[in-house]
Amino acid sequence: MYRLFRQALGFLTIVPAPQSDYPTEADLGRLPGYFPGVGLFCGLICCLFYFILERLSSPGSLTAILVVTLLIIVSRGFHLDGLADTADALLSHRSVEEKLEIFKDCHLGTFGVVAIVLDLLLKVALFELALASPQALVAVALTPLWGRFTATVVACRSRYARPSGGLGRHLINGSGRREFGLALAFSLALSSLGGLNGVLVTLGAAVVGSLLALAWRKSLGGATGDLLGASVEIGEIAALALWVALI
Repeated sequence: MYRLFRQALGFLTIVPAPQSDYPTEADLGRLPGYFPGVGLFCGLICCLFYFILERLSSPGSLTAILVVTLLIIVSRGFHLDGLADTADALLSHRSVEEKLEIFKDCHLGTFGVVAIVLDLLLKVALFELALASPQALVAVALTPLWGRFTATVVACRSRYARPSGGLGRHLINGSGRREFGLALAFSLALSSLGGLNGVLVTLGAAVVGSLLALAWRKSLGGATGDLLGASVEIGEIAALALWVALI
């Protein structure tokens, strides 16, 4: 279990994974079960940073900006890249084959830029609201978990959109009920620290993930690695918005 978590951590964050422990195809299919654990790791780092900023009496808006920035750094901007590619592809009004080719294009289009800007603005605004509540630390710790749990749901409810592929194909086609059950149990257990609201947000993330899996299937016939990244970003925003609404 620790080995798979370490592999997931190296796959999704700036923490380097040992080259001698590179995941096999079978390992990749099990990694989505550990995505929420990686999210909690990112959230705890952000909590420590938030605690320091609080001691320095940082203004709420600046604290929100810095927390979002740290979250991007820890995740290497990995999911933002997927969000941008998703926006460029799905909003291009082209055929499915052409949309899938856009995912391979290293250039950033207009829709991708707009998606990143809107994503960051929404996160900063929502974090600023969340940080004004007594349960600010819960929101900081669990938002990355909820986003990555959303991606787990997408992976477990999807099939790879291309007939062939690399890491994304093994992540998506190799995951299923076992990975979903592990991620759900972990997410519910940790989210219960936020009381009933935390549990409700976790269930909301599961619904969002299911809807995204359906949307990706209708648009492209399945999911890709980039779509999992987009699911993380959308899941974080949706979960944080629900959290703010509930508190």
